Amino acid sequence: MNETFGQSIRFYFSFRSPYAWIAAERLDAVLGDLDVAIETIPIFPTSDLFPNDPSVNHRKLAYMLQDIPRLARECGLTVRFPSSGDTDWAFPHAAYLGAQSRGGGKRFMLEAFRKRFCEGLDLGDERVIADAASRAELDPDAIVAAGHSETLRADAADGWQLAIERDQIFGVPTFAYAGRLYWGQDRLHFLRSAVLRKSDVE
Repeated sequence: MNETFGQSIRFYFSFRSPYAWIAAERLDAVLGDLDVAIETIPIFPTSDLFPNDPSVNHRKLAYMLQDIPRLARECGLTVRFPSSGDTDWAFPHAAYLGAQSRGGGKRFMLEAFRKRFCEGLDLGDERVIADAASRAELDPDAIVAAGHSETLRADAADGWQLAIERDQIFGVPTFAYAGRLYWGQDRLHFLRSAVLRKSDVE
């Protein structure tokens, strides 16, 4: 398809979420042949704003430890969970914004996700972010500096509330398109169908 459809997709993700990782890995396979823009927006809800946080919901965490490996196998991916579930989340999300401003947001997003969920590394570690940047063909020093930028850290921290106000989201991964939400990596086929339906009437 050569024409660009009228509305873009907003993809809300968090480096905390293994489901957002799976969604990011599947984007090209499910949507790559559609000429529709995808705006990737990093957010990191804290436990006071996100009551379903698996770091405090141990039953959900136990389920995820079963569920993510089988989803990853289906996608041909391997999983190595990080030893710590928490870190300085402003750092990798601000680093992403720095990568995005340099035209490498998607590449960096995938490399950072793989560092966390394929290699089990801490995204709060400067060396991990620098290596993800290098693999994404970005200047590692610039991306690490972006991660420490107070402006970008504030922008990343504001993302969750802005996402609620803009699209009424309640978790990640969430895709917003044409006034509707698609929550979860397993809703991508519905999103694809919506884009195709909209293209048929434009």
